[in-house]
Amino acid sequence: MPKRRCKFTDELQSKYPCFRAGRVEWEAECMTCTPGTYISIANKGSGDLEIHMNSEKHFRNFRGETSSEKLSKYFVKSNSKLDESVCAAEGTLAFHTVAHHNSFKSMDCTSKLLREIFNDSEVAKRISSARTKTEAIVNSVLAPHAVQEVIKSLQDIPFCGVSTDASNHGAVKIFPILIQYFDYENGGLQIKLLEVESKPNETAHTIAAYVSETLSNYGLLSKCVAFAGDNCNTMFGGLKKGGGKNVFANLKNIIKPSLIGVGCPAHVLNNCIQHGTDTLEIDIESIVLKVYNYFSIYTVRVESLKQFCEFVDIEYEQLLYHSKTRWLSLFPAIERLITMFPALKSFFLSQDKSPAVLKKFFSDPFSEIYLLHLHSLMCVFHSHIQSIERDKNSVLEILNILSDMQNILQERKIQNYVPLKVKGLLQDRQDEGLEVGCKHFLTAVKSLYSGCLEYLDMWIEPFKEFSCFKWMELENVSWTEVESSIKYMMDKGFDIDDSKCFNQFCNLKTFIATYKNEGRKSAPFHEKWSQYFKSSKNVECHSELLKMAQFFFAVPAHNANVERLFSLIQMQWSKERNCLAVESVKGLAIVKYNFRHFTCVAFHSYLLKHPDI
Repeated sequence: MPKRRCKFTDELQSKYPCFRAGRVEWEAECMTCTPGTYISIANKGSGDLEIHMNSEKHFRNFRGETSSEKLSKYFVKSNSKLDESVCAAEGTLAFHTVAHHNSFKSMDCTSKLLREIFNDSEVAKRISSARTKTEAIVNSVLAPHAVQEVIKSLQDIPFCGVSTDASNHGAVKIFPILIQYFDYENGGLQIKLLEVESKPNETAHTIAAYVSETLSNYGLLSKCVAFAGDNCNTMFGGLKKGGGKNVFANLKNIIKPSLIGVGCPAHVLNNCIQHGTDTLEIDIESIVLKVYNYFSIYTVRVESLKQFCEFVDIEYEQLLYHSKTRWLSLFPAIERLITMFPALKSFFLSQDKSPAVLKKFFSDPFSEIYLLHLHSLMCVFHSHIQSIERDKNSVLEILNILSDMQNILQERKIQNYVPLKVKGLLQDRQDEGLEVGCKHFLTAVKSLYSGCLEYLDMWIEPFKEFSCFKWMELENVSWTEVESSIKYMMDKGFDIDDSKCFNQFCNLKTFIATYKNEGRKSAPFHEKWSQYFKSSKNVECHSELLKMAQFFFAVPAHNANVERLFSLIQMQWSKERNCLAVESVKGLAIVKYNFRHFTCVAFHSYLLKHPDI
């Protein structure tokens, strides 16, 4: 058994007033020494504090402190009601700056403006948070507090999952680390940002070492049961997650061999439609990009296109760009191309020097038919990717979405489905004597569905690992299904008392019947489980089921939360704010992401209720 860590308690703080709580419970921060001087008390407790106080560094700083006049003399009395109100106001202004993507520089004006406008307010008179202080509040107070709250929540929770990915900002490579866990008392499934760092490269060894070190520093290494990333070879080494030169394999060696790996299903569906369209003779992605680039920076061409829009009685709409790194951008780009198709066709066929690729595309009598059919198929993919990307999905919900997509593709292939509008256009082409082209199109449709299914059938297999947790939907529960989940967890090295679990299973069945009668079947799975644990009388009534729920919901369902975080960082780290240090980007991201459900008004109330912040 490992030795239990000593913690920094209120008793220690009263005995040693020059120390305060550190980043984690087994650390203390010396207020006499330079900011950020943390002392680990995990081994000797007060003995570690004594050792630091007798050190030359502490003694030197102590002499400097006693010979200087206290700055607090010039400020409002510490720990007074007014002091707390001023601190809460400055903290809220810092949060407001982050929440609305404002520049720290704007606070130079804001603090002065508040003192001028509200000159009769004692709080406003004392607000002095310009850019430097606001940045310090975010980086040194709010962000560390947000992380501390996550670590505190995880104290009594045995399982968590981790996910990461890389994003470039110029020459800087950013790696965030997200933690997922289940806390039924605070809303169920939780996804929080733990760390953001820059690394010199994105090799498997570098990423695995960074993830494991971060988890170890916060005491979460033994609790980690799952790792999620995108589906590139660096993360998992391919579909079968084989080989030893990938992040997942390295983490299994460091954390535990039973570590679960989850690729990104949104990435799978994005690649699935691309894999299918590769069977077509027409490269729709290239056409979308070619058309967009032809008009994007040329005012004369756009004005000419507007005239063609008027001629064919279509309202002009700006063409949309498609980025291959964005999962949801191709569908709206194709939709806009279809809307503008008559005008675009007239425009390119009337030009003497149109790009040959575009002239050939718009000359083809089947181009619009291909576009309309792809639009119909991509509409389904688009809606399923949006469903996958929901913030708090479980792997079971993801499996249901992928299975639904698989069933739709199978039915489309069996029926060789084409939309009615496409059928109408095909009939027109047959009337024009283009029967060969129509048959060729229908053959291409079958190839399209076969290509999509071939890819999806391969990549859905890893998610079927979690089929044994199907009963956790809380629709129809049988003990046989629960037993299969217990066996799964025991194979991973986690003990479940099946005798206790059976008694708790009987209570669960009663809850399910009541829950259905209340008409709340459509709630997310984690919310159903939160409701069950809250309604249960005591821990003994659900201890084993709670352990299973905490394990299951700790498994990240996708990597979309990391991608969402990258978008958030880009909003903060814009061209206008390109001088931000990585440490400031980290503070901004942690505060914005971990407190994303707070309004500024609610955050002010939160600060007033937590004067220790």
